[in-house]
Amino acid sequence: MTRTAAPRAADATVFEGASGHTASDAKTVVAWLRRIASEPFVHFTLLGALVFAGHLLVTRTRDVPTLDVSVSKQRELAKLFEQRQGRAPDDAEREQLIRRYVEDEALFREGLRLSLVHTDPMLRAQVIARVRGMLQAELDQKPPTDVELQRYHEAHLSDYAVPETISYREYLIRGGPDAEGDARRLLPLLERRETADGLALPVPTDYSRRSEAQLASLYGPELAHELWTLPSGSWRALRSGRGVHLVRVAERNAASDPSFETIREQVSADYRKDRTARAFQAELGRITSQWRVQIAERP
Repeated sequence: MTRTAAPRAADATVFEGASGHTASDAKTVVAWLRRIASEPFVHFTLLGALVFAGHLLVTRTRDVPTLDVSVSKQRELAKLFEQRQGRAPDDAEREQLIRRYVEDEALFREGLRLSLVHTDPMLRAQVIARVRGMLQAELDQKPPTDVELQRYHEAHLSDYAVPETISYREYLIRGGPDAEGDARRLLPLLERRETADGLALPVPTDYSRRSEAQLASLYGPELAHELWTLPSGSWRALRSGRGVHLVRVAERNAASDPSFETIREQVSADYRKDRTARAFQAELGRITSQWRVQIAERP
């Protein structure tokens, strides 16, 4: 006879989850978690993680900048004070120096934050001038040799040529209703070298060694040409918008080329100036070559 298996009792039924794990497996996991949670090392690790996360959150939300007043900076402030006042600062003055430095440094950094150097034209110009001066000061300033100076002199002879000049005396009668009459009365007296009794004479002005170019800058080209072509030793009346000019050319000095020895100092100064300018331009070219320049087209 064949026996059939009896059905299981309700209290003996075993429930299985979808993953196939039984209730006994779940109890094992729970027990393991309880054992891990009771370990001091786990407590320490979790606490450290919380502290680190809190510190990271605080530093990110409030990143406070630092103004470091070093010992060397304090010595520098005290030295500057002593140079101005002729004595060392006391404790109260030291605190005031440090406080003023902190205030100035904070204002300076605030100016950097606001990009004032880009928006303030005067400040921008000061920075440019300061950098320009620093670059020029760092250029080679060794004394030039005689060979260098002589070569420079030969290449720039026209710059040292002395032009023809005249020396003359001038009476300027200011323009007005009586200017022409006063000039007519004064001119013959000057020619005869007589005194002008009862006539209010202007104060004469003596000009020494003036070139034609200098006369043009003083009187304008037309009056300068008239004066330049006057013969020496005689008085002449010249007219301009300023009034009547009574002038007498005293002497003429011919053009000349001074020797190198007589103008060596001037040549040396010019050579240094030219060398510095060329070296600075080369350094400026090196700096600007590091930038890619984009120039917008005109609309």
